[in-house]
Parts: sequence; C-alpha cells; structure tokens
Amino acid sequence: MVKMKRIASLFLALFLLLGAAAFAEGPLQADLTEGSRLIGILLTREDLDMYTGGSGFLAASCREAYGEPEYIFPDVWGLRLLCFLVPDASGEGRRLVSWADDGFTAVDFDVNEDSGTVSMDADVSYVPGPEDALFFFNPVFLSLSGQVYAVRGDAMALSAEMNPPGSSVGQTLRDERKHTENGREITDVTTVGIRISAVREPAEIRILQFSEGHQLLQSEAFLPGRVPEAIVPLPDAEYLLIETAEKDGTGGLSIRRDIAGRDQDYLNTFSSGDFGICLSHYHEVRWK
Repeated sequence: MVKMKRIASLFLALFLLLGAAAFAEGPLQADLTEGSRLIGILLTREDLDMYTGGSGFLAASCREAYGEPEYIFPDVWGLRLLCFLVPDASGEGRRLVSWADDGFTAVDFDVNEDSGTVSMDADVSYVPGPEDALFFFNPVFLSLSGQVYAVRGDAMALSAEMNPPGSSVGQTLRDERKHTENGREITDVTTVGIRISAVREPAEIRILQFSEGHQLLQSEAFLPGRVPEAIVPLPDAEYLLIETAEKDGTGGLSIRRDIAGRDQDYLNTFSSGDFGICLSHYHEVRWK
C-alpha cells in the first residue's frame, strides 16, 4: 500500500469511540433510513446480491486485528475504502476513522472537520484477462445505531480489448446529509472516487543504485512481492533507479522506470494479486 496506508492504520483505534453499538451484528431493520450516511465503498468482483439473501444490504461484522477492532464483510472478496468522522471522547469534537485495503493505491483522504466534508479517492491497478471482468461499486453506510453495512452498487466491465494498458474507468459516489450539532445545522458531504486503471503484469523488479556521478554501484533483481520492506542504499548512493519488467501481452517484456532520490524516504512496488488486481507494497528507504 502507499504510504497513506501506514498512516491510516494509526486511526484504527478510533473505532473504539463508536461504542458498543458499533459491534452489533443483528438485523438492521429500521436503520436503513435517511439517518444512515455514506462512509466508503466495498469494491467486489461479484454481485452483492449473491450474499445478501434478498435483504438488499450486507452487514459488516467486527473483529480484533492486532488488538484493535476492524470491520469486515465475511465470506465476501472485496476491497474496503472507508473514511468518516465520529465524536471524540470529550463529545465536543470529532475524530477521523479511515481504512484502505491492499489493492487500493494512491489513496487520498481529505477531511474538513468543521464542515463535516469527507472525500476519498483511490486507484486500482488491474491486469485485464482474456475475458471481460465486472467490478461492483457497492456503497458502505454507517447507520444511526453504529452498524456498518454495504448495499448493492453499479457494475462496470473491463476487458483487454476495450481497456488497453494506460486506460482507466471510474465512478464517484456522493452523499449529502444534514444534522444539528451544538445548536447549528451542519451539512455533511461525503464523496468517494474510484479509478480502475489497466496495467501490464509485473514480472521482475530491479533496483539499481547510482552515485552522484551516475556510476552504477549495485544492481539487485527481485520477483514482484519479494522486494525487502526496508531498503538500505550504499553510503555513496545518490539515487535509486527502479526498473519494473512488465509482460506486454505478446510474450515479451516492457520496462517501466522510476527514480527515487535522497529526498524520498519510501517507494512502492507492485505484484499481481487475486482476480488480476495488483497489490502495492510499501518499502522504507533508509539513506545513510
């Protein structure tokens, strides 16, 4: 995941502020009202109706991950992108809760606590296969009782023929709700923007270290997903060149190059994941 994923994980403890009601897993019943608000999206490859049993919604359950609560949708493969504000412990302000699954890249959360405006944007890198693939953009809501649930969203098709590498499709969801806080009416606006970009499948990643005089100091090759979490350049290294060999669909390889200088303390690499979705890997760069 991009660097934002590491920052976002620090906010998971704030789920505790939702109270015991947030852990309820019973029927939503009357909670499907105008009081529910959009807090994100569940991106799936299958129609959510397969899992809802005709109820029209899918409730999330809560589990502990590393001592902190996490909302999940059992037995459903999907990517969760969540971001919302909850009252803080004092009850006088609000705090941010956010989460982005591996598979989302270039995640950006923009929150205005005064106006209640929340926007989230993220990319998904997808390797098209020989057949059309469907992606379902399922909105995720938070009910008045604190329950989190998803409802069936629109579908979008991608194919190798219609969506060559470099092209992208996307969808934006918008939700506007009014509420009264400390005697004044506040309009909460939430937008969720997702882009799915067609990419080539990564085959090999090579990290080359260069001196200030552009002399090659070291070259290391890795399989996608096997690049070390921490990269420690040589003392004389001035910049890194990251070469990603990608399958071009005809049996050959193309090379994509990125540069990381001493002012950059992290980089991202990619590997193929489930259903053709590429995973983004975060690597700390420890310059000497």
